[in-house]
Amino acid sequence: MKPSLKTIAEQSGVSKTTVSFVLNGRGDEKHISADTQKRVLDTARRLNYQPNHLARSLSMGRSYTIGFVVPDISNPFFGKIARLVEAKAELLGYSVMVASTGERAKKEQTILESFKNRQIDGVLLASATANPLQRMPDMPLVYFDRVFSQQTENTVDINNCETARLLTEKLINKGHQRIALISLSAYLPNIKARIKGYREALDKNNLAFDEHLVYEIDEREKKKGVSEAVRSLLNLSQPPTGFLFLNNVLAAGGIWTMNQFYPERVSGLHFASFDNLDLFDFAWPRVTSALQPSEEIAAESVRMLIHQIEQKTVLKGVCLSTTIIDR
Repeated sequence: MKPSLKTIAEQSGVSKTTVSFVLNGRGDEKHISADTQKRVLDTARRLNYQPNHLARSLSMGRSYTIGFVVPDISNPFFGKIARLVEAKAELLGYSVMVASTGERAKKEQTILESFKNRQIDGVLLASATANPLQRMPDMPLVYFDRVFSQQTENTVDINNCETARLLTEKLINKGHQRIALISLSAYLPNIKARIKGYREALDKNNLAFDEHLVYEIDEREKKKGVSEAVRSLLNLSQPPTGFLFLNNVLAAGGIWTMNQFYPERVSGLHFASFDNLDLFDFAWPRVTSALQPSEEIAAESVRMLIHQIEQKTVLKGVCLSTTIIDR
């Protein structure tokens, strides 16, 4: 049996009106404290309250659905963020539609236009385009993971440059002087920042940048591209002993290649990677990784988007810090 607003109000210690405002996403508008809103939402969730979305949509002029658009939902990083976004949005009475662009700008545009035509209230977007501010549909948008320098509002980013510098320095401190960099497309803002951090670490430690140690992988053929890159690097006259992978999918491909083709050389190498995977705890070569704050990314992204949807105003972007897991 569906709990009534009265039941939620009684168990939350507030009025039915307050419960109604909170469950309809108008808590901030009505100046209801964050603690009270959380108490009401926690109670509603505990009682398995399910809002009548059709009634709400008709009365509020919204679909109470947001979009989540990323390059590849099968990437463990994006998959984890998607689950967290769904949980955060559900607490605020919103459902989530997920779509992958396959790193294709045209497909991204088609998805966004389709979401707008379906009256999706707003979208969380990790863009595949070189300039995401061009030709975007007129709808609430929050950019995360891939944030360009000209974007200062409704963005959720991490300290990419600093993190890449720290990861590279971890490899240097472990005694590695020849460090390879394996990345995705360098036009992406997060990748540009990570490459910059890598080069800063080399400069700081008086190590020369060697373009022969840098490989850019085709997004559509990651496993093949990583395997070819690692094998080419290990066949150099002066092969690298440290590898910096700019995401965890690339690192996983590197681990597979080493164990498949060069098991005798694994002990002499060390990997570093953006993002983290559970397998890194057991993998050889050892992998030092940068754990991105997934909970914060999801929470901030949902907060910004729903604020934009409901308050019709934008918020200043945030930059979050990673945690280095040294192995």
